[in-house]
Amino acid sequence: MSYRFLRYPKCLPLGSVALSLAACAVSAASSTTVAMTYPMTTETWQGEKATFASDEAFPEGLMTVSEGFAVLKVGSFAEGTVEFDIKPLAYADTGIVLHRRDADTAEFIYLRANPDCPAANDCVQYAPITNGRMQWNAYARFQNRAPVVASGWNHLRIVIADGRLRLFVNHAGEPSLDVPRLQGIADRGGIAVKGPAIFANFVVRPEDKGSPAPLPVDVAPPGVVHHWLLGPVTPAPANGIPSANDIPNTGWQRFEAEPDGLANLARAIPKNDSPRRQIAWLKVEVDAVADGTRTLDLGFVPRAWLFLNGAQIYSGENFYYPAEKRLAPAGRFAPDNARVEVPLHKGKNTLVLATDDAWRRPDGTLRPDHYGWAAMARFEQPAGLTLR
Repeated sequence: MSYRFLRYPKCLPLGSVALSLAACAVSAASSTTVAMTYPMTTETWQGEKATFASDEAFPEGLMTVSEGFAVLKVGSFAEGTVEFDIKPLAYADTGIVLHRRDADTAEFIYLRANPDCPAANDCVQYAPITNGRMQWNAYARFQNRAPVVASGWNHLRIVIADGRLRLFVNHAGEPSLDVPRLQGIADRGGIAVKGPAIFANFVVRPEDKGSPAPLPVDVAPPGVVHHWLLGPVTPAPANGIPSANDIPNTGWQRFEAEPDGLANLARAIPKNDSPRRQIAWLKVEVDAVADGTRTLDLGFVPRAWLFLNGAQIYSGENFYYPAEKRLAPAGRFAPDNARVEVPLHKGKNTLVLATDDAWRRPDGTLRPDHYGWAAMARFEQPAGLTLR
């Protein structure tokens, strides 16, 4: 069932989602503009660290979220426009969660408010949350500078249409973020906001999908591995370092990378709630017309080990901590975090990529990662190679 709403009605919950939505619903014939305003009240929002206040300058009230999330109690959202005002209270990932099924599944759009925002390419960011992993470091291409006011109010307008997301900041005519294809696994769900911040003037227009604009197209360059085999996940060895002897013998299944070549393991592998880290395995067969060494661009977070025909030829780390160990760009995924020389022989070669879900804390200890887990491989000189 779909609902249509009067422009800027005050919609107060009446004890259930169905009742509150029905109370505000009107037919298409009675209004050509669809909108819903959600007051900043305890009847509409729920959060352990959320407080509410009235202010004559903000008729629908103010909500301060000092820590964590506040969840909208009513309705769900799939497509359209969401806009609101946000006043960040600290340099942190403050923003909004859409398509929320639960704490482990959503789309996260946030800002890191600071005076450098108009020039800093990490001011605003989109990151999917899948299987409990917030994948900020796997999608560095979805971050950008923005006209954000560091210590004052900012107006955010988010438009989702046909799986595409655009973020407009402070009434700008051009989006600060343009995500051609949302990377989460839910196309509908609840809404939540994240502090520390103050929120106001929260409006949803489900039928407002913005003005049409040319869609950015991801075209993978030649040589990208699109078709992998994904092996069964194995527990990390006691020393945390996999060897050729740990490569699974059975249980391999076909695994398709995204159109640009990113193999998103956070989406494919269930959440790891145990304290023991896991190893994921990707395999591809490479047929070469002649002996020769080829350069392989390798992207990964957080760690990778590469095996060719049963022998290790590379290992690397791409942790965020310590700062001096980060691979470009700044400890995030890139298609060319590393370049590896691969000595292929004529005929069939087996390339196996192992990567784990470790996250290094500032104190140097490792734990299972709750962030991005991804890999990508591309041969710079693919002529004469067949990838199977």
